[in-house]
Amino acid sequence: MQKNSFPYRILIIDDNLQYIKFINERIHDWFHSPEISTADFQNFTPIITSLKFDVVLIIAEHQSQIETINSVEKKVRGTVIIVISDIITMLDNAALRITPGSNNMLDLLPKNELTSLLLCKSILFTTEKNKCDIKYTSLKRKYNNLFEMNPVPMWIYDLKYLKFWRVNEAAVRKYGYTKEEFLKMTIKDIRPEEDLAKLEKTIDLIRKHDRLFSNGIYRHIKKDGTILYVEIVSNIIYIDKVKYSLVLANDITETINYIQAIENQNAKLQEIAFSHSHIIRAPLTNIMGILNLIKEMDLDSPESAELLEHLSTSCDLLDEKISEVVKISTGYPLPEGKNKV
Repeated sequence: MQKNSFPYRILIIDDNLQYIKFINERIHDWFHSPEISTADFQNFTPIITSLKFDVVLIIAEHQSQIETINSVEKKVRGTVIIVISDIITMLDNAALRITPGSNNMLDLLPKNELTSLLLCKSILFTTEKNKCDIKYTSLKRKYNNLFEMNPVPMWIYDLKYLKFWRVNEAAVRKYGYTKEEFLKMTIKDIRPEEDLAKLEKTIDLIRKHDRLFSNGIYRHIKKDGTILYVEIVSNIIYIDKVKYSLVLANDITETINYIQAIENQNAKLQEIAFSHSHIIRAPLTNIMGILNLIKEMDLDSPESAELLEHLSTSCDLLDEKISEVVKISTGYPLPEGKNKV
């Protein structure tokens, strides 16, 4: 095994100067240029809080020093702590605790069986594993933030029982349920009853695939009963070998309502166009024909009086049809007498 050239920063904590020298030599057996610092149990705090170390080696010879080990662990983050002791059986998980989220790693080596090779393997293995754990924690935190801080509602549900497994804050705000309430529900609970058949068909399709990216528009129900139109984008994921579906639900209710309003307006315009071309033009054609006849007749004749009566009737009919068109287009009736001819 060749010497490792990485400049490990190592702190040795022990009250025995001779044993510190021994450990120092064992380290140099396998490492080219380690940066080694030393401290005793009474004065390690200033150095451990002011400098960053890859490895902290603690030689514990008394059970009372276990608390010191815990104190060291609380003062560092992302550091490997290797305890060398003959009381190795006493240093169990109940006595030594790793602070959650500290990214520290603990290894225990027997003092009476310690060799330079064993020490070297411990340093190499634990530091590399610790680097991997730190990267994993960092990636996990990033993905967790991407999920939790996403402004669009997201959730994960299991495909066997359809129960919500996890929801983000945006889903809580949008739907009105707390996270605790969500986790007691299934995805059926946020669907209108008449849409459950469509949901079952979608779930059956998803269950038949190991990998599937899908999207579609569905209706959801908020806690207060409000109906939402949402565009669903989902993907199959696996967590601890269990099949789940990751869902992103974008509220498009306003867009759907806007489109519906445009469609309604278009329908009104089509009705107005029909009224103009059929209903209004009939009395208008009559009026134009009567006016042409009147031009050719004596206004004092009985026939002209009859034509004038027809003209008045046609004008009243035209006024009535115009009022109908105005009401259709605006929703309000024309003021009385506004369009009288």
